[in-house]
Amino acid sequence: MIKYEVYEGVFDMDFADTSATLVDAREKGRLRNIINNLNMYADNMKTVTEIYTNVLLDENVSYFLPKITQQDVFARHFPELFVYNEYGENLFNCQQNSQYHRYSVFHHIVASIENANVTEISIADWQKKIIKWTMFLHDIGKPYVKKVSEDGSESFSGHDEKSVDLAERILSRFYFNDEEKRIILTLIKYHDKYLNEDEVTQENLTFLAKEVNNDRELFYLLINVKDADAKSKSTDVYNQFKVIKEKFYDFANTYFEQSSRKKIEIKKANTPGNNLEEEVEEIPDSKLTSKDIKEIIDEIITKKAIKVRYQPIIDLKTQQVFGYEALSQISSAKRIKIEKLLEVAKDYNDYDKLQQVLFTNAVEHFENVVNRESNIIMVNIDYDSYVNYVNKPRIYDMMARNKVVLEFKNYDNKDLTDIQETIQGIHLHGGKVAFDNFKLDKLSIEDICYLDIDYIIPDMSFIKDIYKDFEKQKFINNLITYTISKDINLIACGVEDKRILDTLRLVGVRLVQGFYFGKPLPEINMINEDIFNLLNTEEDQSIM
Repeated sequence: MIKYEVYEGVFDMDFADTSATLVDAREKGRLRNIINNLNMYADNMKTVTEIYTNVLLDENVSYFLPKITQQDVFARHFPELFVYNEYGENLFNCQQNSQYHRYSVFHHIVASIENANVTEISIADWQKKIIKWTMFLHDIGKPYVKKVSEDGSESFSGHDEKSVDLAERILSRFYFNDEEKRIILTLIKYHDKYLNEDEVTQENLTFLAKEVNNDRELFYLLINVKDADAKSKSTDVYNQFKVIKEKFYDFANTYFEQSSRKKIEIKKANTPGNNLEEEVEEIPDSKLTSKDIKEIIDEIITKKAIKVRYQPIIDLKTQQVFGYEALSQISSAKRIKIEKLLEVAKDYNDYDKLQQVLFTNAVEHFENVVNRESNIIMVNIDYDSYVNYVNKPRIYDMMARNKVVLEFKNYDNKDLTDIQETIQGIHLHGGKVAFDNFKLDKLSIEDICYLDIDYIIPDMSFIKDIYKDFEKQKFINNLITYTISKDINLIACGVEDKRILDTLRLVGVRLVQGFYFGKPLPEINMINEDIFNLLNTEEDQSIM
């Protein structure tokens, strides 16, 4: 029988003393907001999924999650966790009297969610979401299968299969795509597999690799799941696992290198002229169905099948690279323009998620670029997608390490007070804001001056042929005059030849971007030494 009552007093006493001992008023306020939002959007499973994901990703999850589970709304969303077994236990008071465990089941789950933050291999945002939900659900079957022998010893045989059954039921109610569900259920299924040293054989690890579709990233994710699980058990268990983990890594390094080499050899043998590029299937947008495009969207979200290209922004005053705009290119066997992809993503309610993946991937990629002449990165993102972003701490963390400029699009028809609050939050964490594709039909000059934005990027229609259009020159000059007093910089994009460049310099533009200085490329070229000659030559030539 399922009970939905709010429960009390089922936590271990030491559990409340973990990271919640010095919780301040701000954290209590955040908790109230989370609970209020869960109640307000209780039937909107997309929003509910985002809220719970945010909680699981929070560094203070051990404070938030136990308190949220005591709310009626949580019992509505996870009724399976409140079912009592024959010993009068459900997930929240199920004990584990065993040499292998130091916590009760729920305490262990929360500890494993926390420990999933610490990984030896860097993982992407979509993987962090996957691993957090995996740890949340990996042991939920234990109360259902618990057996207590006559001597008082407890066993949980079959808990992994039961956890998979319950997790599949839960995930079907929440907002996950099929690939995300498949990965989470696979990780749960094998989280407790091959943990004894004599079981870690080539045959068994090869079996695991095949169960994750010979996907290197998922195999490493499985290792991370096992690590977080073991770290939350007894000290002896974790010390034993650390030895086993090295064998997992040794296997992965060898197996996936050989597997990758074998795939390349097969491709070369089957491809005319051994040209790997020829195997990419070029399909026009018009021949792709919505289902085809949806598959590409899911591939991007779950696999991050994206390439990043960089285009330099030039400071005409210093005659140096000011920064770079990061542009996303889809890496798929079926080529498609990103505009078309975003259009279809809206139909499948994947638009916000896709925007988030494109943004975070671009900044993460930039962090790994060694050779660059500026640490300023400008990334385009939909305004609503940013406002609804479920993992802002991740973006704030990026802002702390890099000079990130968010190029907002679709910012018109919004409440100015809300926009200003959003901008203030970004500034508070070290980021900056640009309004892209600016036209007067989006916001007025007065609106722009009211907002604390840092950059304004006029629509490229104002830049095209500006050298022969006095009205365009006048508009750009007036825009600079209005914004300069607010310390707003204007960036002119679409500089394709010297005539445009010279005209922009005459009307007072300082920051420029366009093919004249460099096409978007997958690597960053060092061009500072060439910029002076390019700006001061009489000939019309470009760096690229």
